[in-house]
Amino acid sequence: MLEHNWTGQFTKPAPSLYPHQWNWDAGFIAIGYARYAPQRALAELDHLFRGQWAHGMLPQIVFGDDPEARYFPGPDFWQTWRSPLAPRQPQTSGITMPPVHGIALWFLLQSAPDEQTGLDWIRPLFPKVVAAHRYLYQYRDPQDEGLVYIRHPWESGTDNSPVWDEPLRRIEVDPQALPPYQRRDLQDPEAARHRPTDADYDRYVWLVDLFRRHDYDDKAIEAECPFLVQDPLFNAILAWANECLVALGGMLGEDMRDLLEWNELTIFSLNQRLWDPDQGRYAARDLVADRLLPTHSSSALMPLIAGAPDMDQARRLLEWLDSPSFSGTTDAPAWLCPTFDMQHPAFDPERYWRGPVWVNMNWLLYHGLQRYGLGRHARRLKYDTIELLERFGFYEYFDPRRNEPATRGYGTDHFSWSAALCIDLLAM
Repeated sequence: MLEHNWTGQFTKPAPSLYPHQWNWDAGFIAIGYARYAPQRALAELDHLFRGQWAHGMLPQIVFGDDPEARYFPGPDFWQTWRSPLAPRQPQTSGITMPPVHGIALWFLLQSAPDEQTGLDWIRPLFPKVVAAHRYLYQYRDPQDEGLVYIRHPWESGTDNSPVWDEPLRRIEVDPQALPPYQRRDLQDPEAARHRPTDADYDRYVWLVDLFRRHDYDDKAIEAECPFLVQDPLFNAILAWANECLVALGGMLGEDMRDLLEWNELTIFSLNQRLWDPDQGRYAARDLVADRLLPTHSSSALMPLIAGAPDMDQARRLLEWLDSPSFSGTTDAPAWLCPTFDMQHPAFDPERYWRGPVWVNMNWLLYHGLQRYGLGRHARRLKYDTIELLERFGFYEYFDPRRNEPATRGYGTDHFSWSAALCIDLLAM
């Protein structure tokens, strides 16, 4: 499957729906390749970083050069040529995604036949990954508190999560002023039930238009953008990747003091600013309203991957994971781990990031549980993930309800990170 999706330069996330290279997809795909084809993993990451902007931002999409590979929004819509910092080739989108690439470098090192070979593999990529982290702390952390913000739901990776509904409601879309566009993810009529709504997309496009009008200037966008959110998933991934880079930098003889200080601040602020003691979980912070958002998603569990929670916090997170919210009930059992609380009215088992199981989220949570010595829970998560893939195929996401006759995989089939991370899970 990964071979089929390989273009000769990068791996498409899926054969038709996603014909270009996506940021965090490439990181997860590289982790799978590291198990059996490390040179392919390096090529995957090398191509992605060709799209890095001059100030370090690693874009959400690096567009391939196949004229038949049509996708909305494409380079003509993003208009990143407006920014003097964007590369002219390859063309890219104008936003970023969760920074998993330091983690990918760590897994590449672990797969090497010896430490020196592994360090030689990652050495050319290492400063580029550090530059991407430096961008986040210098341009996305206005209060210098170690927490970076996202300015578009697509930057979270969890595009249409119900967590974003509240800040998105601040955006009043004038249909007459909205740039015209045509979605390409709804060509299959049945897909509309499983994808973000048109109302969601209008707001996504409105935000991209705002960024274009400000020529992708970070400070100008920050001053006007109605969607500025500190996401626990994004910041937990950043912290784990920081930890990996600090360790790798030590082996490479690099001075990692800046990144070490930033990471200590990130861990501190995850607990000081994003921990919700009333709910017993982490929450996203809306910087525009300066308040925590109701966060009933599995993203609230993800600081486990960074070692951020103390043991009492970890216990409360585990209680939530074990509850009907994610584990279902005796009469209505669930595959771990739904991306949204199954007891919440906004839960939708079929619609993208509003409830279905995603393999990458399970892979992350598996490592978080292992970090806290929660082997029994980690094993259940691993086996549930593999069972879903065995039963339904390598889909993008899956209905978490075990006993529903209609339960199946949704989105696109032959999804690359589902295959890549399955390879990694099977090797553990």
